Amino acid sequence: MRGVFIVVPSLNPTGPIKGAVALANGLADTCPVTLAALKAGPEPVYRIAEGVRVVRLAEYGSPRKRLDAYTRLLAEAGGRSHSVSVSMCLSADFFNAMCKKHARIISSVRGNLPQNYRMDYGPLGVGAAMAHLVLLRRFDAVTAMSESMADQIRRFLGRRPEVVHNFIDEAELEPYRATERHTGSGEHRFVFVGSLSLRKKPRLLLEAAKELKARGEQVHIRLVGDGPMRTELERDAKSMGLGDCVAFMGQRDDPYPEVAAADVFVLPSLSEGVSRAALEALYLGVPCVMRDVDANRELVKEPAQGRLFSRDEDIAHVMLAVSQEAKQRTGRPCLLPPEFRQEYAIARYRGIIGLA
Repeated sequence: MRGVFIVVPSLNPTGPIKGAVALANGLADTCPVTLAALKAGPEPVYRIAEGVRVVRLAEYGSPRKRLDAYTRLLAEAGGRSHSVSVSMCLSADFFNAMCKKHARIISSVRGNLPQNYRMDYGPLGVGAAMAHLVLLRRFDAVTAMSESMADQIRRFLGRRPEVVHNFIDEAELEPYRATERHTGSGEHRFVFVGSLSLRKKPRLLLEAAKELKARGEQVHIRLVGDGPMRTELERDAKSMGLGDCVAFMGQRDDPYPEVAAADVFVLPSLSEGVSRAALEALYLGVPCVMRDVDANRELVKEPAQGRLFSRDEDIAHVMLAVSQEAKQRTGRPCLLPPEFRQEYAIARYRGIIGLA
């Protein structure tokens, strides 16, 4: 039986790390799984299945010693013929690329690398994205979270990566699915979950709130997350007279109650691989309003799942329309497309890893 190792930068509860944990939890009942974190960090606050071993490589000291410790673990599991090492994010991919003699190595690409790196790191990000894409050629297999992402990676990789759609740890969210829908007329409740950064474009939510409020609509928007724009956004919300309808909730390890209580999840990001927060919202039965970029059209296909917008000036209208439609429905069925369900994605990974 193959041993599966999953390398992540740290155990901080970011989207990619939650994706790694969802993969580890999904595979734990069929094979030995080790989750290895490169950096020191807080204790995980999310669910990790009992069968998943957690290794903190920072405890071994220098980067060289961390690599030595990790390759020993791979050797103990049977080496390249019996071990698979999956990595997520740039630092983990560079680390994993040095382990090819000791395991079959797989990279899970989590987003539109050129766009994301450029917006997050400026001009230097373009070079980092190119280096990351070229690095992927060293891997035995590469997975992408969407069809559009796979097409982009193919131009650099020389072959088309396997598509395994992004997914969530559904068991962790199941307790929140019983929340009653806020139906009928009255307040429209929206929620944003993500970094308060330029790429996520959270200011657009303030502009939408102002427009809807001017039209006489009762609106409440909660922004869950933190980031470099928070102070500026709080100041702008106050100056725009939105103190009664916009709330900054800060970073939450458990954002699910806020999402489950909303009528609509809104994410106006300029670039998005496959948003984990959007997956969580759809699983909880909350429709999404998102920009028509990257893989969002693979996620929002039916009216019940929400709508996409292209122009900033359209977002307020789309938000209101989706909220009005959501209030007419009863119950909160799961809205995830089948290919984004955890069971489907885990089955795909089993085939790629060689467990099928």
